[in-house]
Parts: sequence; C-alpha cells; structure tokens
Amino acid sequence: MKEIILEGLDEKIIEYTTRSGLKVYMWVNEKVNSTLMTLSVKYGSIHNKFKVGKKVYSVPRGVAHFLEHVKFNMKDGVTAHDEFVKIGGDANAFTTFKYTSYIVFATSKVTENLNILLDFVYNPYFTKRMIAKEKGIIIEEANMTNDDVYTKMFYDSLKNVLQTSEYRYLITGEEEDIKNITLDDIKLVYDTFYHPKNMFLAITGNFNPYEMVKTIEDNLSKKEFGKYQNASIIKESEPKKVTSEYKKENINIAYPRVKYSLKLPLNKFKNVEILDLKMMLNLILDINFGATSLFRSDLLLKGLITSMGFSVDIYDEYAVITLSFNTNYPDEIIKLVKEKIEHLEINDEDVKRKRNAAIATLILDYEDIEQVNSKIQYDIINEGKIITNLKTRISNIDRGNLEDIVKNIINDNVSISVFEPKENQES
Repeated sequence: MKEIILEGLDEKIIEYTTRSGLKVYMWVNEKVNSTLMTLSVKYGSIHNKFKVGKKVYSVPRGVAHFLEHVKFNMKDGVTAHDEFVKIGGDANAFTTFKYTSYIVFATSKVTENLNILLDFVYNPYFTKRMIAKEKGIIIEEANMTNDDVYTKMFYDSLKNVLQTSEYRYLITGEEEDIKNITLDDIKLVYDTFYHPKNMFLAITGNFNPYEMVKTIEDNLSKKEFGKYQNASIIKESEPKKVTSEYKKENINIAYPRVKYSLKLPLNKFKNVEILDLKMMLNLILDINFGATSLFRSDLLLKGLITSMGFSVDIYDEYAVITLSFNTNYPDEIIKLVKEKIEHLEINDEDVKRKRNAAIATLILDYEDIEQVNSKIQYDIINEGKIITNLKTRISNIDRGNLEDIVKNIINDNVSISVFEPKENQES
C-alpha cells in the first residue's frame, strides 16, 4: 500500500493496486460511523464509438446507463438490492458523461457489503428477457428526464453551443436509442470496459484498510477476468463555432430564463493545465457574477432579475462558460452581460477573499466522506491520478494569473438561449 500525502491538508489517501489490476483508493476517518464505497468504470454516455485493436465498434446512445440498470440483476430473480437489504447496506448507482459508478453506504458489516458490491458488478449475467424487461423502465425514465424543464434547458442550450459532440445527448439516450439496445451491445460493452484495469474503487469512512485490501484480494482471486481490451474511444471533431448564436424556445416554465454561453477553445490558454484553468475561470466568474458581486446586486436592485448563476464545464477541447438568469427582460440582460464580459474586473482584495473561501471549502470537505469520495472520483476520471497539491495551486492564484485568463474571455463564439413560458407563445 502506498500513502499519498495531500499537501497542506494533514490528510492522506491510501492507494493499492490489486493483482487483477483494480486501483483502490482509501481515506480513513475514525470520527464517523459509516463507510462509503464506490466501484467505478471509466465508461460513460459519450463513449459510444470505440476501437479495439484494428476493429471499430459502435453502440446505441444510452448503453452505459442501460448497463448500470441491468447490472443489479442476479440469477434466480434476485437483485443486488435484495442482498444489501439483508445486511443493512444501501446501494445505488449513477452514470455520467465519462463514467459509471456503483455505490454502497454501510454503517456495519462493511466487508460483507464490499463483497456483495464486487460480486454483483463483476457478475456477467445478462439475458434477452432481462434486456427486454428493462427497456420499458428506462424509456419511462428518459421521458421523465425530457419532461424536466431544467434538464431540457441544460441540454437544449448545450446543443446550441456544441455541434457534433456526444455531450449534446441525454445520458439515458432517447426512446429510439433505448429500443435499439441489444443483448450483444450490453455484452460487448461489459466485456470491453468492465475489467479491473479500467475500473477503480474508492472507499471513504471508518474502516481498517488492511482488512479491506484482504477482502478485495480474496474476492477477486475467485473471479476470472478476460484479457484487458484497452479500447480507445473515437471522438468526433468539434467545430470552433457554436451551433446557434441565438435561439428562443417556449417551454413549460413560469418565468423567462436566459442562458448566455461562451465556447472557449482550450488551446487559447497556453501552458495552463485544465484543472488550474477551471479553478481560475470559476474565481473570475465568482468575482464578477457571484453572490456578492456588484453586477448581480445592481441587477437585483433594478428588478431586472430574480436569480442568476454560472457554471464552467470542460467538453474535451473546449471550456464552456454559461451564465443563467431568471428575468422578465431578456433583451436588456443580454445587452448588459455582453458589456460586462467585455469589462471583467479583477482586484487584489476580491482575489484574496475568493481564494481564501475556496481553501476553506476544500478543508471543510474533508469532514464529509461523500465529498472526499467524489473528489477521488473526479481526480481519477479527469486527471488520471490523485491531485496532491490542490491547496497549493489555489493559494498560488493571483491577480496576474486571472488577468491573463481574462484576456481570452471575449464575446466570440457566443450562444444565447432564451426560454420563455408557453403562454407567451400562445398570446
């Protein structure tokens, strides 16, 4: 076992690699009474086209999420949920754009819960009947997702920004995608990606790491794993321009909403690592558009908005900044935001205050086993390793760094999505 020291936090992550190739990351907190375990596979909703050797494969959108659902099924009509309930474990799972994670929360019988987690995830049990039965359930979930206005606004505005990227599509897949998923698709993805060498296990909470390692090795030694396929994901090249510079849509909302998005090529930010870029973009936006910003206060005081927010997301070779506003005055807000983007402000006092707040949040996160588990997942999926110097990197951000970034945040490749209530359309 290897100890990974987190600089300036008085914390450590224990890393272990099993004989089968599964990476295990453990953070022990003896002050809590529970343990969270997440077994994750580096396969998500955007990975629908891939290459193994010289052969190219393509599967319908939604396979990653579909596999997450059927994975809980075991033989003789038993589900993994049934097994966890017997020993007081609470199990769940989720699929993202980039990965799928199987979760177990336990307050007792931790090793027993861990064994069940490993047994059901590494159980290649799939049948045509199982696939057919699950389709109706997942189609209903996809339709419910489509009916959620916040999800709809997220994906519709993202489609207005990205032209070809797989990030444009629902994680569940659309109804037609789900109908087209076959048993062969499920087996192909499972055999290709659900190998210990393409997965990792994060354990956070109160447990004995040596006991956990022994449990994992004993469990996996009884399983047979095929040759690791080491598949490479095939990605579409995303054009520089946005799909739509301006688009208005009437949906089932009470108040109009504006999403102002900037599509920024990462190659504009030379010699800046993606993690640092994302942190700095968030600091810049927090200073100019955050809860204590003068811009937000002025808009609220004038009655131009009722709420606002911002986000920074990385979609392969692009960073996308999105500013969101609830407003009855979309045209005025668009004009003011455009002007503000052209005159972003950075001062030493704000930088110090926001930087200190970010460090305080980071320290407090290590009181929470869920936050630490999520941080481990984020690091492994996005950075390929545990980031040990995050506090130092935040501390080193200064006004000069941010002003260099600001120079490349311009009103170029902007997509504006305006969502208005349906009654406005009818009137």
